Amino acid sequence: MRRGILGVACLLVLLFAVSASAQAASYDAHTVIVKYASGVSSAERLALSSSAGVTGTVGSVAGVGAKVVSVSGDPAVVAERLNRSALVEYAEPNFVLKASATPNDPLFPELYGLNNTGQTGGRADADIDAPEGWDAAGLGSFPATGGVKIGIVDTGIDQTHPELSGKVVDCGAAFGGTVASGACVDDNMHGTHVAGTIAAKANNATGVAGVAFNASLSICKALYTAAGTGLTSDVANCINWTHTHGAKVISMSLGGGASTTLQNAVAAAWENGSATGSVLVAAAGNDGDSTVNYPAGYAQVVSVAATDSNDARASFSNANADVEVAAPGVDVLSTIPGGQYATLSGTSMATPHASGVAGVLWQLFPTDTAAGIRSRLDGSVDDLGPAGRDQSFGFGRVNLCKAAGGGC
Repeated sequence: MRRGILGVACLLVLLFAVSASAQAASYDAHTVIVKYASGVSSAERLALSSSAGVTGTVGSVAGVGAKVVSVSGDPAVVAERLNRSALVEYAEPNFVLKASATPNDPLFPELYGLNNTGQTGGRADADIDAPEGWDAAGLGSFPATGGVKIGIVDTGIDQTHPELSGKVVDCGAAFGGTVASGACVDDNMHGTHVAGTIAAKANNATGVAGVAFNASLSICKALYTAAGTGLTSDVANCINWTHTHGAKVISMSLGGGASTTLQNAVAAAWENGSATGSVLVAAAGNDGDSTVNYPAGYAQVVSVAATDSNDARASFSNANADVEVAAPGVDVLSTIPGGQYATLSGTSMATPHASGVAGVLWQLFPTDTAAGIRSRLDGSVDDLGPAGRDQSFGFGRVNLCKAAGGGC
C-alpha cells in the first residue's frame, strides 16, 4: 500500500437537476427557450405562438439566437407543441441549474473517487458521482446526523480524529473468543482510513468527506496486531457483534481463506436478506489474479473490486466470477490516526466506497430488505468492461447518484 499526503485544490460544479414536472422545480414555471427556424416571419411567429401557448417574449440568449418566451400552462407541454412545427429549430423548458453539493472540506477536491475532474491525471467522471448523489438523496445541506448505522470490522478507529469524533456509537474489540465493549483503538491506521471513506464529516471545513457522512459507526476491532492480522474467531465474533448492535451495513476490508465458522457468521448476519439483515460488503482481494477472497467469496457478501482514476481495473485487484461491484481503490485519500490524512491503495479502499453507498441506500429506503438494498446497489452502477457482469468489475463501478435516483 502506498502512502502520501495530497495537496489542496478548488472546485465548483454545475449540474442539471431535472425531474418530471415544474412543480419539482426542474424548470422555470413561466418561460420556454425557443429558437425559430431561419427566415420565419414575424407574422408566422405570432400565429404559432398563439396556438402553442406563448404569451410574449421576455428576453433572448446572446450568441445562440434563441428567444426566452413567456407561456401559459406547463412549459414542457408548450415546448412540445412548438417542436412539432417546422417553423421551430428547437424549443425546451428553461431548466433550473444549481451548484452541486460540494462540501467545503479543503481536501475534498483530491477525492477523485467521489468527484473526478481529472485532478490526479485520471479521466473526468471516473467516480461514484458523490456530489450529484448527495443532491439526489436530499443530503445537499450536509446534515451531521440522520444516517444509518454502519459496522466496520477492521483494526479499530481513532475516535479523536476531528473527522470521526462523535461518530462511533458502538466500540468493541474481539480477542480470545469474546468481544469486549469500550475498546477499539486503532494501532495500525487501516481501520481509521476505512472509516473516513465511509463516514468522515462533510462540510466542516476540515480535511475530507465520507460517502455516507451522516452515518453513525459501530466499530469492532478484529484485526489486533500492528500488521493488521486477526483470527477467524475474532472476525466472526465482530460480524455478529456489529449485526446485533443494529448495523445495517457491515464493511469488511479484510480477507483470507474459506472457513465454515466465517461462512456461518455472515449467513447469520445476512438473515436471508430480510428487513433485519445486514448488507455485508467485503474486499475482493489484492492478489491480482483469480483468487477468491473470503468472506467476500460467500454468497451472502458483496465482493468489491478496485478501480483507478481512469476507471480501469487496479492491477492488484482480484478478478473472478464472485466480484459483484467495483469502486475506487487506488491512491485513496482518507483519515489516519493522529488527526492526519494519507493515501492508501487496495480493495480495502474500494470496499468502504461501496459500503457508504449501501448506507445511503438504507437511509433512502428504510423499509426495504437487505436483499433489496443489495439489488439496488448492484443495479445502480456504471457498467465497465464487457457489457453486463464480468470478472473484473462485477456489475460495474458503484454510482451514488444512480443509487439515489438522480439523472446521471
